[in-house]
Amino acid sequence: MWDKSLDDELIELINEHGTKWKLLSELFSVTKTPAALRLRWQQYLSDNPTRAKPDYKQIQEPSNPILKAIQHRKHQFNRDGSQTSERLIPESALQTPETLMQAFDYNPDMFELVNSTANYWDSNAGEGNVITLYQAKVTVKPRKQTVDWNIISDRLNEKIKPRLMQSVPIINSDRYLVINLFDLHFGNMTLTDYEQSLNKINHILKNTYKEVLIISGGDLLNENDYRGQTAKGTNIGQTNMEQAWEDAFDMLDMVIHAAAQNANTVNVLYVPGNHDEYSGSTVLKAIRRIYERQPNVYIDCEQQTFKATLLGHNFIGATHGDKANKKRYPQIFATMFSQLWGAEGVYTREMFSGHLHNELVIDDGLLMRQMPTRNHLDEYHKQNGFVTAHRRLQLVEYSEYETEVIYYA
Repeated sequence: MWDKSLDDELIELINEHGTKWKLLSELFSVTKTPAALRLRWQQYLSDNPTRAKPDYKQIQEPSNPILKAIQHRKHQFNRDGSQTSERLIPESALQTPETLMQAFDYNPDMFELVNSTANYWDSNAGEGNVITLYQAKVTVKPRKQTVDWNIISDRLNEKIKPRLMQSVPIINSDRYLVINLFDLHFGNMTLTDYEQSLNKINHILKNTYKEVLIISGGDLLNENDYRGQTAKGTNIGQTNMEQAWEDAFDMLDMVIHAAAQNANTVNVLYVPGNHDEYSGSTVLKAIRRIYERQPNVYIDCEQQTFKATLLGHNFIGATHGDKANKKRYPQIFATMFSQLWGAEGVYTREMFSGHLHNELVIDDGLLMRQMPTRNHLDEYHKQNGFVTAHRRLQLVEYSEYETEVIYYA
């Protein structure tokens, strides 16, 4: 605010140096821009002021609509999961990326700055006062991982006690079964939503098998953290993560338990998804701990995008389906798993993926099976027209050398 002492100082400097506003700004005892000094002089202090001489007794805090405009904000959500905001900010916000984000009410621990632009200008605030306004525009995106799921997994494993061994069945069968659990999206789905599928899976397992392969094919959980985001940072809305985790655990536990009673061997193959790249693995690690005393149950929960195994003389591969073009799958699996691919007697080569929630089969040396899901239609799928796929899970039965039966659950 201007007062008599500052006016007297300005008059004294002008008498000494003239109206060299930049120089006067540098010499002034308080921070005033050259434009502020010029405006004060021309409007109030010169021999021909444009306004009446100030009455210092009546000077008070002005009502400033520009300062009120600082509360005006522009904000938008972008399709890639980032957010763009624009507003007036204090000068101090421009010190670091962190202070800039805080001025926009973004927590630097949860968001990272993608880019920013800023500008400033001098504006008349009334009573001859000129203020410098600062405006900035920022684009931020959620940090990919604010939760260390490895630490959480270790803590869970310390608390979870392995079960006592069940009796291992001796089954005379030459059949193999793949149970595909892709895109279950717990959080968006509940265990009750899969009751029909569980009943059908239990009924199919009464056939008994030499080996059952359970593929946990990614997106077991709908979100990757407690902020309603996928592993890539896409905002999808928050869910009850605790309940989702328990439902996912119970679903896998029930399927594995039933399979272990009706098969000589049960293998669980986990591949990470794009929704739950980190959070989903904690469920599998807890399941592995539960069954570590069960000699006919093997659980592979390593964080690898592509995996493969043999069922008899059938090559079986798995991936979630979001990391590479389908045209490259035959080359990828033949290269990464060359010993299994070229094993003696291998006749059938198939692989399973999910991600797109609809059923598709492509036969190109490697038979590629894209799996459907029972996942409910969320707003994203409705808005993009992904509404026509059949809602179901798929199981595939093999003999020693080839595909025999496809079941739906």
